[in-house]
Amino acid sequence: MSLVLAFVVSLTGQTVQYVVGPTAAPCLKVHKQASSSSDPLDCLAPGASLPSDDTVPYWRRVTVPDGRVGWAAKKFLVEPTGPAPTGPTPPNALLEVHFVDVGQGDGIWIHTFDDGIQNGKFEGKNIIIDGGPQAADNANPLRQYLESQGHHGAIVDALIVSHPHDDHYPGADGILRHFDVRAYYDPGYPKTGVSYPAFLASVPAAIRHVGRANFGTFDWGSEVQAEVLYAYDASLSDMGSGNTVENNAAIVLRVQYGSTVFLFMGDAEGKARTGSSATPKYVEKVLLDTVPGKLKATVLKIAHHGSETSSTLPFIQAVDPDIVVASSGRKNFKGSGTQDRFLPDSTTLQRYCTHKASTRIYRTDQKDAQEGRTVTNDADGDNVIVRTNGQNVTVEAFEAGQPFTVNTCAP
Repeated sequence: MSLVLAFVVSLTGQTVQYVVGPTAAPCLKVHKQASSSSDPLDCLAPGASLPSDDTVPYWRRVTVPDGRVGWAAKKFLVEPTGPAPTGPTPPNALLEVHFVDVGQGDGIWIHTFDDGIQNGKFEGKNIIIDGGPQAADNANPLRQYLESQGHHGAIVDALIVSHPHDDHYPGADGILRHFDVRAYYDPGYPKTGVSYPAFLASVPAAIRHVGRANFGTFDWGSEVQAEVLYAYDASLSDMGSGNTVENNAAIVLRVQYGSTVFLFMGDAEGKARTGSSATPKYVEKVLLDTVPGKLKATVLKIAHHGSETSSTLPFIQAVDPDIVVASSGRKNFKGSGTQDRFLPDSTTLQRYCTHKASTRIYRTDQKDAQEGRTVTNDADGDNVIVRTNGQNVTVEAFEAGQPFTVNTCAP
């Protein structure tokens, strides 16, 4: 799988002084590049002072005492404190959302801007939504992607498992084992069996928040408003059965930065496969009935991998997205039938294009069908990275690890 390094983002335009923290004992490695696999440049003992003038997710560009420039892991640097910045948001203060190609499943990494000063704003938070289908380290694309951008043991401020289906939670096990996860969120759906209860039991009790009533308030920096619009509610009776009711346990998350809104739908559904797209059911009906004014979004992570069970017409009209991202792979959902069926469904995507022809649709299965990919090799680097400064939005998309451009609605 091809991986893409994050862009360098300037701090406030000034050099900031850091101190190597005590957890870096015996010393903090400074690398030539922003990667733990890069050659070491120096190794500095706790208490050493380091000036920094740039940052990428998980790394700061620093100058070592002999004047050479390298990169040090943020986790081991003590940040100075200062007042929260005021005035207009700097144009380079980017929030990044990485939709990682995990094959058939969801794996999302959110990174907030870091201004280098501990002040409750622009704190460089890292949030993971779901982990994809692969728990094994050597087969987990999200773990590999995150370590390529960061380093082993890096901080994950929040790990959210939207619901306990096996294309969403297994890869989260690798995130828990290889990163410093500070908080875990789970909708609390009472799934039976062995695998998921065992996974949930492995989450340290001190960081575990199970059920919406136990989520509290997300604090990912004062510049970001994050809110759960829906999560599993045992009191709701009309949520289907079997896989349907489990899909409809999914956490629906809204994240706003400036005027840019992201809506992450998990696998929440809006209709039966053969039902009318004009009549919302399930979670989409709940959202339309309870929080209609919060559904308008710039970027929509389409529900249920773009299945026909999602995206009713009233829901699409309420969300009115400019950008739609479908996280999907090459799993065949034909079941006992004879006709092959892969997600996303073209009928679902067409509803967005019919609603607004300027909609841009991005997919983590970009050209997987044409390339003859299967569930064994569909995680091939079709990553989608959305960046915004709260006003302007840019998308960097990849096909098999190479840059790919979507100009018009392309179901």
